[in-house]
Parts: sequence; C-alpha cells; structure tokens
Amino acid sequence: MGLFLKGKHILFISAQFFGYQKEICTAMINAGAYVDYFDERPANSAFVKAAIRINRNILFYYINRYYDNIIQKTKNTKYDYIFFIKCESISARHVRILRKMHPQAKLILYHWDSYANNHNASNVAPYFDKIFSFDKEDCDRFNINFLPLFYVPDYAKIPRMNMPIKYDMLFIGTVHSDRFRIIKNIESIIESYGGNSYTWFYFPSKLLFYKMWLQDESIRHAQSDKFHYSSIDRRELINIFASSRIVVDIQHPNQTGLTIRCIETLGAKKKLITTNCDIMKYDFYNPNNIQIIDRNKPYISEQFFSSSYIDIPDKIYEEYSLDGWLSHILS
Repeated sequence: MGLFLKGKHILFISAQFFGYQKEICTAMINAGAYVDYFDERPANSAFVKAAIRINRNILFYYINRYYDNIIQKTKNTKYDYIFFIKCESISARHVRILRKMHPQAKLILYHWDSYANNHNASNVAPYFDKIFSFDKEDCDRFNINFLPLFYVPDYAKIPRMNMPIKYDMLFIGTVHSDRFRIIKNIESIIESYGGNSYTWFYFPSKLLFYKMWLQDESIRHAQSDKFHYSSIDRRELINIFASSRIVVDIQHPNQTGLTIRCIETLGAKKKLITTNCDIMKYDFYNPNNIQIIDRNKPYISEQFFSSSYIDIPDKIYEEYSLDGWLSHILS
C-alpha cells in the first residue's frame, strides 16, 4: 500500500489482544506514521478485565487517573488521528477532552467485539467522527460503518512456506459457549475420513476453566492435558497453520461478525470449516474452500474434506490484509 500515512501523527489506544495491537502499530509506522500507543485498559489482570466488562464504574477512579495521565502526556502533540479499538474503559468525558484538546484530529473507533459485549460503546459513540465494526448486525442497528477484520503479514507468507502437511484439521482458540463439544464432534468426523487433527484449547485462567467445567459435561469428561492456560507461541502457531489443510472456526452464538481466525485462514489460503453462515455474504466465499456447519448437527462432506483449496483474485486478498484494513480506517 506504500507510505499512505507518511508524516501523519496518530494517537492509538487499543486493548491488548494476542499481540494484534503491536501488529497494527508496526503497520502504521511502516506506512509512514508517527504513533503513540497506550493500552485501552489501565491494567490487564483478570480482575481489571472482568470489572471493566461487568461495569467500568467499579474502577471509576482508577480508570480516570489512568486517562488523566494519558491526556497529560499527549497534550502537546498535534495528532492527525486519534484511533481507538474497542473503547471499553474510557469515559465519555475523557473522549470529549481529547476532542477539545486536538480539534484538528479525526477521532476514529473500531469495534472488534460486538456491541452486546461492550456496555460503554453507546456512551462514547457521539464523540467520534467515524465508527467501524466487524459485525454487520451492529452496523445496521447503530448506523455505523462495516469493516471486517484483517490478517497480518505472517499469514500471507504461509502459502510460500511450502511446509509438508501434518494435520488435516486445526483448531486453536479460547474455550467458550459450546466450542469444545462442537470441535470434538468435528474431530470424530475427520477421523472417520482417515484424517488427523491438532487442537489447542485455551483458557485465560483456571477460574474460567472451573466455571466451564461446571457448565459443560463434555469438558468434565475430557483429559486435563487437553487444556492450556497460556497462549500458543506466535511462531509455533504460524508453523502449525502452515502444516494444516483445514482450519476450524466456531464463533460465539451471540456473534454474527467473522472472527479474525476466518480472515487469517483466507490470508493463509487454507480451507475453513465454520458455524458462521454469514460468511456466504462475503466476496471471498467459495463452497469448495468453506464448509458451513450446523453447530448442533455438524456435517462435513467427504468431497470437501478431500478437495484442494481453490485460489481467488489477488484484489480480494489485498482488501483483507492489515494494510488494506488500515487504508479503509485511516483514509
């Protein structure tokens, strides 16, 4: 995409999410921007994350001090963009202060989670020049701009790695809702076709594991070594992706937007099994490459399992790259 942000000053405030905020920073810098980054949360302990998610007012004074400090540190910089991702913890008052202190800046917000999971979204919305979401239903409901997620450059390199295929099916992700049960059912289908699989079931904490253990009988019957409490190493993840034929994505039942895993699978030119039927509305959908399953009665055709990935136009890959995503947001 070139230096489309050359000389621009950007205040970037984003929650940490498996290192994606670092990738976005790097992409903006590579596009010529000067970037000041701050975490959207004042801390990333399990307590702080949970308190913000339940009700940010639990940490009212703590959050306010944190944003007072950010405003003090950045008051003398003339920003072209103030770019938020998620905006779960900041108060509407602090957004107004930023707006007043930087009248020349465009305030932009991107939601990579649904409105239902962010009680603060409607409070801050009036103060932004542009708001984007990955979720089409939220876009229609709240009259905001639709923009799917992206894949980072590492996934675009996977087709050129030419690694031997070791796994027919891959799932790496957080355990929530009915994900574990569905993945185990898909594994059984893959095995019935003579295939094998690689799974990495992640819990952010043991407390969440015990909560799911009480709720989900399939987890109670699983071996404890199936579950992990730290995220998989990034380099290892890319190598496993490159060594797999088909990637599985099980979205949360309350979510319609495509997860980042769907878009990463596109960038890697891998086949996809997903429960998200909305994927049929996207320009990269091809039933040879993507099998949509019913989460209650998953079925995978033997033809889908055995057929190879069919390439799509380069222009579509470019649209879903991180640079393509940024060019839409910071245009």
